[in-house]
Amino acid sequence: MRRTTLTLAAAAALALAGCGSGGGGTGDAPAAAPAAGGAEAPQVPGLVVYESAYDVAETSERVQSGLAEAGMVTAVVDHAANAESVGEELRPTTLVIGGAPMAGTPVMSEAQTAGVDLPQKYLSWEAEDGTVYLGYNSAEYIGARAGIAAGSEALEGLRMGSAMISATAGGNDEPVTTGEGEVSGDGYLVEQVSDVGVAEAITRYEEAFAAKDLMPVATVDHAAGAASIGEQLRPTSVTFVGNPQVGTMLLQANQTMGIDLPVRYLAWEDEAGVVHVGHPDIRVLAQRHGLSGVDGVLDMVETATTTFTGTAAGG
Repeated sequence: MRRTTLTLAAAAALALAGCGSGGGGTGDAPAAAPAAGGAEAPQVPGLVVYESAYDVAETSERVQSGLAEAGMVTAVVDHAANAESVGEELRPTTLVIGGAPMAGTPVMSEAQTAGVDLPQKYLSWEAEDGTVYLGYNSAEYIGARAGIAAGSEALEGLRMGSAMISATAGGNDEPVTTGEGEVSGDGYLVEQVSDVGVAEAITRYEEAFAAKDLMPVATVDHAAGAASIGEQLRPTSVTFVGNPQVGTMLLQANQTMGIDLPVRYLAWEDEAGVVHVGHPDIRVLAQRHGLSGVDGVLDMVETATTTFTGTAAGG
């Protein structure tokens, strides 16, 4: 696989700017819940957070505007509407998924498993005190989960582009928290070897979702994205799926969990031609966001995600 240079990464940031847009493993530190009265901004390892000058709806629309001009919006997930659909309540919380292949391809060229956290995700939410925040996973966080060194040039386009989008969308130049905290890839990705190619593994995932009356939120062919900018990436695809009933219970425990829902599943072919399938460990994600009192929910998610990946593997 050919590595992509800093030149491409820098071009990604410039492209995002031209659009008008201008962790943890077993060692993760637990997240601090937002303090009442706005005394303390949310502290989640790897989550860069801006305070927004707009409400959640407008913040989300501004994120979409920054991305859509270059055709980069993959999906929008209204977590509060999903909660309402199952008779629950949740303060305004919306996730926008999207990004440029020029920013993501260099990261995946360094480590394909980074594809489970790409395209980039932007979460807008209203905290208990009424403050509206906009957050995204830092390039360093995404890199650490995939085993990429923090100083890698491959992360530069993602780092610069995400900051440009968020600063403009939220109306603030500087983040209130930068996502500091210990993050590693240890135990993050639950994976198996598949007996079929990447495309068929993704089809198996989608069929398994359908059997549980779940519809994919989005499916992204990262290799096709790379090809669209004249780059090469071995077969790598990710699919997103959510369960509003289960997801709402986790979001009610901490809204920042919305950056990690819906659940995503990755299929990729390594340099030896072996196909792998996998998903982030829900318990690692729960620890990242400092969730408590939801062990029963985590049990359900763990069972479902393991079953889906087992099906994609052919087990």
